[in-house]
Amino acid sequence: MRDAIAAYVKRVREFADHVKGNEQATKKSLIEPLFTILGYDLNDPRECVPEHREDFGRNRSAKPVDYAFMQEGKPVFYVEAKPVDRRLSGHDEQLADYFAKAPGSKLGILTNGVHWRFFTDLENDNVMDRKPFVEWQVLSEEPPPWDFLTLLQKSQFNVELIRTFAQKRWTQNLLVEELARLLEPAPEFIKLAIANIETRNLKESVVESWKPVVKAAIGEWAKQQRLSTALSGAATGCVGEAKPPKKPIVTSQAELDGFATVQRLLGPNRPVEYEDTPSFFKIHLPGKAFWAVCRLENFGEKKPRVRLPLPAETAAPLVPSLSVVPSGQRWCRISLNDIAELELLGQVLCTVWDQRWAAYGTGDEGEEASEE
Repeated sequence: MRDAIAAYVKRVREFADHVKGNEQATKKSLIEPLFTILGYDLNDPRECVPEHREDFGRNRSAKPVDYAFMQEGKPVFYVEAKPVDRRLSGHDEQLADYFAKAPGSKLGILTNGVHWRFFTDLENDNVMDRKPFVEWQVLSEEPPPWDFLTLLQKSQFNVELIRTFAQKRWTQNLLVEELARLLEPAPEFIKLAIANIETRNLKESVVESWKPVVKAAIGEWAKQQRLSTALSGAATGCVGEAKPPKKPIVTSQAELDGFATVQRLLGPNRPVEYEDTPSFFKIHLPGKAFWAVCRLENFGEKKPRVRLPLPAETAAPLVPSLSVVPSGQRWCRISLNDIAELELLGQVLCTVWDQRWAAYGTGDEGEEASEE
């Protein structure tokens, strides 16, 4: 999917200027291609209804929403489109009306093809939030929201998983905002910092005018300190004493494909999430990072394997064609010849999920107690 999304970004960059002022062209050239990449058939009325209209009663009429994406005859998410050169702020009211009309829908999308805003109802049930939980500026230098786009694929779409993802992202955004507030230089600190520089009386307006300068200076000072430490270590031959930089975590396409396969094998009634680490790719119960269902190791390499929080003697009969060996306390390891053999693990994965869910419900111990 990554190559297809990269091609989509290039397409938006090339076509955006040519569809300005034309909503229909924006839809055909910039918006619909993304949903095609995600696996949706926009020409199947059972799957996507363009210009969808709901009955809001005699006393109130509403314009149709541009797209309603359906499952089993009911809307599961709506998309409201605007021309590429139209700002999105102030245009979410119509989308919110449709969102509230369909309790089974937990996703509303507002887009002009270059700016995508994804909403749910974290603050009040069936009331679309005022702020999106994910925004994607396609033409910015920021990478696409791969984790969310993976969940948005037709083959992976699950309303509860979308909302769980949104809850996690919303909490993360709140924490970032709070940290930014806490790290703002306080007036007392600013006064100390500028006492030998500022000749004016340090009244409130003067201190406030210095705030952005002091904040930028703190950032520059920290940057220079890090550079000075690195250069000092190199000059004295003590580089080894400094902690090496952490290796960035890069989620591979093979791991994402593995996650998609596990989701499909578990089915819609056994939702999971994932967490990538430098050593393995963990799939766990929704919102419960310590409650692992399995670990994918070496995916994309020659000897992939899957670790499960299940004794080997319990797992082996469920996957008779594969090698199952103990791996730590109450865990086992299953070696695969290639990642396609992950398809053979449906029964054992469902068994693990059911056991973990039951144990969590009784307050039993999570992954930390089960690891070697």
